[in-house]
Amino acid sequence: MLCLRKEGESSYSKGILCILGGFLLCLSFASDFSYPNLNTYIISYMRQNGENPGLTYGDFVLLTSTKVILQGSSMPFIGYMARRVGIRPSIAIGSIIYSTGFLLTYWTIKMKFIMAIMTMSMHGIGFSWVYATAIRAAQACFPPRMKGRVGSLVVSGYGFGSLVWIPLQTAFVNPHNIKAELDRNCEYFGTEQQDRKCDRYFEDADLLERIPYMFLLLGTIFLGMGLISVILISDEDQREDKLVSDSDSEDSAEIPLNSEKREDPVYLKPSEVLRTPTFYQIWIAFFSLCLTNGLMGNYSKTYGLTFINDDHFFAWVGILANIFNGAGRIVWGIVYDKLNFKRTYLIMAVIVGSVTACLPVLPYLDAPMIVLKVLYGILMVSLYGSFPGIYAIVAAAVSDAFGHKYYQANFGLLFSNAVCYCILIIVFTKVPAIYAFLGYTGMFLVAAGIAALGIIISLLLPKRLTCQDSLNKVMCS
Repeated sequence: MLCLRKEGESSYSKGILCILGGFLLCLSFASDFSYPNLNTYIISYMRQNGENPGLTYGDFVLLTSTKVILQGSSMPFIGYMARRVGIRPSIAIGSIIYSTGFLLTYWTIKMKFIMAIMTMSMHGIGFSWVYATAIRAAQACFPPRMKGRVGSLVVSGYGFGSLVWIPLQTAFVNPHNIKAELDRNCEYFGTEQQDRKCDRYFEDADLLERIPYMFLLLGTIFLGMGLISVILISDEDQREDKLVSDSDSEDSAEIPLNSEKREDPVYLKPSEVLRTPTFYQIWIAFFSLCLTNGLMGNYSKTYGLTFINDDHFFAWVGILANIFNGAGRIVWGIVYDKLNFKRTYLIMAVIVGSVTACLPVLPYLDAPMIVLKVLYGILMVSLYGSFPGIYAIVAAAVSDAFGHKYYQANFGLLFSNAVCYCILIIVFTKVPAIYAFLGYTGMFLVAAGIAALGIIISLLLPKRLTCQDSLNKVMCS
């Protein structure tokens, strides 16, 4: 490795510290994996604050979509700026923006919903400054053959985050496991279908009063974690240039004499990346699983509440699912290093598509509550152990396919898919005729169908992603 061979043991330690700092950073930014939990608290509170009486869980998609659209549209440009500004300043900027958004929500949650959307969506801007930057900083310390493992260790923090945030939120807001109440304005209220068709909201006054203070607590914690990450992550912007020659020397000692010589490194600019078919194939594959992520991030808990009314149960499911979320990212990163993007993605997409298609069956099972809880838990664990892995493998795939010199901007181009899947979810939920037709069942089935599309498109990818192959396709286009 570069740090060991070029600068001694202390520099090798910098690589470990970069991974630790990136992990901690992703851990703090993982509050979006607690959005299903925050949905129930934010919407329940704002329905009672006198400003938003008609607010529903379906409206929460406007908050998450604004955050993700800001994130996806800004990431290529902020990625370019982050490369010029430097690693530590970029992480500091992103962390301050993110934590400030949560702190301000203490006040905006008492206003119109649009104000809470504005402050909570600052998360997306902060994310654009730090995510690719942290991955790049860690990967630059290690040989190219370890991209998957190193990147997955960093982004596993995103998966493990809700092990902390969901239990913390639930313990702070609802320590006594107070039940949510059926919406009395639901058209099915008072009928046999009320349990399946009507949402449940929290109405207990003491519980609701604690919700604004939760944002002060979270914002303060996030700011502290961001500042620690700034200290841990090294700001050596040119490490990757030194890494190329060093990793080539190290690998050449391990490659037999009759082996094929390594190609000279090539790098594609964002304008060149957009001219390759490989980019669009990876983009579609990424989109097809991010849609499931978007649906779960908005509706996994509100959907579960239609047939399981137990807030603490969902907290425990969140803990278990996000153990698999974090550990799964590491596993998928290791699998990537062994199988490369195409085969790893195919395995992942088959699991995600199959499980998503099974979700709508649960409310219709004539089974005891304990059985429904177990089945719901198994499906959530299977999903969260699978689809988050896409973030680990695309982080490595972008570097392999397009090089690391413009990594942050090129990685940001992929996140433009967020705009598309958010628009799709908004259409699903905010167009009354479509939502009435689809409901939760239709949305989950559409997501499973799009996962199948991703499988088909990924079959067209080359077995191994390389910069040279991508460059040849640019030159031929």
